[in-house]
Amino acid sequence: MYTLVAGGYRSSIALLQFEPSTAKLKLVSESETPENPSWVEKSKVKSGVLYSLSENDDGLALSLALRDDKIIVTGQRKTYGGATHVHCMKDGTGIVIANFIGGSVIFFPLNPDGSISQTSESPKLQLPNLYEDNSPNPERQDSPHAHQVLESENGVMYIPDLGNDRVWIIGRIGESGLEIRGELKCPPGSGPRHGVISDDLKHLYILSELTHIIYCFILPPPPSSNPTTFPIISPIQDFSINILPPTISPNQSDPMLSAEIVAHPQYPNVLYASNRAEMDIKDHPSGSIQGDAVTVILLSEDGEKCQSITHVRTGCNNIRALSISPDGRYASLAGQNGGGIEIWAISGERGENWKLAAKLENLKKITDIVWI
Repeated sequence: MYTLVAGGYRSSIALLQFEPSTAKLKLVSESETPENPSWVEKSKVKSGVLYSLSENDDGLALSLALRDDKIIVTGQRKTYGGATHVHCMKDGTGIVIANFIGGSVIFFPLNPDGSISQTSESPKLQLPNLYEDNSPNPERQDSPHAHQVLESENGVMYIPDLGNDRVWIIGRIGESGLEIRGELKCPPGSGPRHGVISDDLKHLYILSELTHIIYCFILPPPPSSNPTTFPIISPIQDFSINILPPTISPNQSDPMLSAEIVAHPQYPNVLYASNRAEMDIKDHPSGSIQGDAVTVILLSEDGEKCQSITHVRTGCNNIRALSISPDGRYASLAGQNGGGIEIWAISGERGENWKLAAKLENLKKITDIVWI
């Protein structure tokens, strides 16, 4: 039996159970939260403790606790921007929130029970606006847009910034401060959205929302001390993977947007990425499409070349939620605009084969799922 928690553009967070032997995915409960808890993350150190946010113009960070079959809010704090992602630090000392609206990042320390501290100074780190009036995509890149927080080792964090075509390297200063220590440069107009760090910490794979391409960066070794300044890093020149499914060509991709990228937790050098909004394409060349596709990418042993790309056609419209169970046996995904939640069984020598295992259609506007 697996337990999952799902959030989205809703006024509640859902607790789910998946039983592989019966192929049943069921809703256990829905617990009220501040509106639009669009991202959910579990604590790295405390069982039954989770974190979420309220995705509004002046967002909230939320600490949560699983008690029996309910999820309760144990603390909340303003993020001073439109929050879109929350990350729990590996050592459990705090959470870091990326504000998409306002283009900033903020750190909140945690109390011993995992709830959000209310006493820290927690100044927000405002990202610069590099393009100002010369943006390659004025409609989407009018200002900095922090979209995710990724953590390496020794407190080093990477922040994909869709508005600046940068991935900022940041670190902590003092009890609750953050500072920029370096940058990774993505191609102009690409719009870096989400990424994943390889298990050996040598590579960062970044998915661009606007051009549907995965870029690979070779990361510097994590520093042994804090702080450290990093050089400007560019992506590997010969690594560029377009995740669009073969049902469309790149010049037919409007209004598609790329969303999530995750790595298989058991097989090295295996990536999964989600497409979204293919169903919104007018006069689709393949006729009626029931849902978006997940792209399966197998990389070379050194992680710097693409060996194969395949696509899994789902029944979910506009996939944002995509996550893999810790044992690597199942994938969960959801359609923000329809199709509910699906569970897929993963098999094959490297996790390249997917088969639909369960579906729950009556949960709407789900944007993130976490396996707990």
